[in-house]
Amino acid sequence: MKRSKVWFPVALLGLMLTACSGGEPPASNAGGTVATIEGSVYYRERMLLPPGVEVEVQLQDVSRADAMATVLATVNQVPEGAPPYPFEITYDPAGIDPRRRYALRATISRGEQLLFTSTEYTDPFQGNPVEVLVQRVAEPVQRGAPALVGRRWRLETLAGEPAPAGAGAQPPDLQFDEADMRASGFSGCNRYSGGYRREGAAEQGNPLAFTAMAGTLMACPEGGELERRYLRMLGEVTAFTIEADRLSLLAGNEVVATYRAD
Repeated sequence: MKRSKVWFPVALLGLMLTACSGGEPPASNAGGTVATIEGSVYYRERMLLPPGVEVEVQLQDVSRADAMATVLATVNQVPEGAPPYPFEITYDPAGIDPRRRYALRATISRGEQLLFTSTEYTDPFQGNPVEVLVQRVAEPVQRGAPALVGRRWRLETLAGEPAPAGAGAQPPDLQFDEADMRASGFSGCNRYSGGYRREGAAEQGNPLAFTAMAGTLMACPEGGELERRYLRMLGEVTAFTIEADRLSLLAGNEVVATYRAD
């Protein structure tokens, strides 16, 4: 079914957002004005949302790969009908630094249950209207389900962006051994291994936490920075979800990495 687009007039309060292809944010000013990003949130599944859901869109500073995103502005609303769901998010342009990197993140939740989340980078300053695609979050799976163990998971996205290849043009990967509760794989330069836990509760999805990882000590001309980011990400993981052959790792309610099974 072809998805129709809904276009909205550009509404700016005191400042025009740039529509240049480079995605440059508007210049800061000290006049106390605000700016508005307009767009829509959509998903590709042929389904209607259940009653009681809420759409949230955040403007985030994602400049630091080694830290959680900083939320600059948030808008929440109750969606009506079928997607796309229009939104307007207002922010202070004086807080925008053109040297930093920003993104829009959207989620659809029902109470404490996360139903959909964006997993790809969306430039908030690409020009209005901005479209944000959200992916459906899989239903929780039970401990020991074969969907998690016994498969090699190859990294597809890291921090919402396509994952670069590591040494030998190979992406990082991840495997789980439930018998010993060990996780292992290739981290971009070296092989790594360590423990993992499935106990406790998670804000979203199924609880999962990795212990400190040990690895080989090879020096690689390529993949070193990827390896540091990847292992740091594993240390932040609090939960996971699985849908078909896709694994998502979460820190809180934020998807920090996605994988595909071989």
